[in-house]
Amino acid sequence: MEENAYLASILASIFFLIASMRLIRLHRRTRERPELLLGLYFAFSGIYYLGYNTPSLLQFDAWPAPINLAIEWAYILGVFPYLLFIRSVFRPAATWAGCFVAVCSVCLLVGTLLLTQDGTVDYALTNPWFVVQWFGYTAPCFWLGWEAMLYRQNATKRARIGLCPPIVANRYLLIALFGCFQVFACLADLSFANEVGSSETVSLLTDALLGGAEIASVAVLWLAFFPPVRYTNWITRRAVILPTPMDG
Repeated sequence: MEENAYLASILASIFFLIASMRLIRLHRRTRERPELLLGLYFAFSGIYYLGYNTPSLLQFDAWPAPINLAIEWAYILGVFPYLLFIRSVFRPAATWAGCFVAVCSVCLLVGTLLLTQDGTVDYALTNPWFVVQWFGYTAPCFWLGWEAMLYRQNATKRARIGLCPPIVANRYLLIALFGCFQVFACLADLSFANEVGSSETVSLLTDALLGGAEIASVAVLWLAFFPPVRYTNWITRRAVILPTPMDG
């Protein structure tokens, strides 16, 4: 089971890197900021998952400490464009959103700096700086899921009267699911940090949660950003568009 969880993370990393290249290439054509920000997040996440899980999957000694630190910072640096993406798409003018981005950024920087101050990464719930860092990268995932679900409700209402393409409303749902699945993956981090290796049952459940969350994340992202034609047609056929009253 543990190997399957690592394999799922490796597959997720490959998808993140592919999605990153496509989004950054799209940004070069459109010059839109959200595509660049999300592309950077996927790039850093792909590097992190690939680097973090490769030793365990291939069963060789862990990376040297400097490489482990670089891998850790790769993920942390990726969360910053992730935060900016969420704000620029969902709350571009909200003051509280800017404050929330600042709080998460401080938690990420301070937590990671103090978590790695001795040259290693000290994952443990007994280390308060791990909890600070964990909040910094988990809160944005919850925020994305919440905001995307709110947008999905509004887009669904507009789609019913023909003012929004059904596939757009569905994309918000998929993005909301991605945020939720990433929250589950972050909860698995807490189990790993709590050193549950002594409990085989809990360890297996944690591996299953992590692997399942990563596979589900990849699935919904693929449908959101690279939907097959058959899937798009299926969503469109299922949409119920109400007749628009005609002026007398």
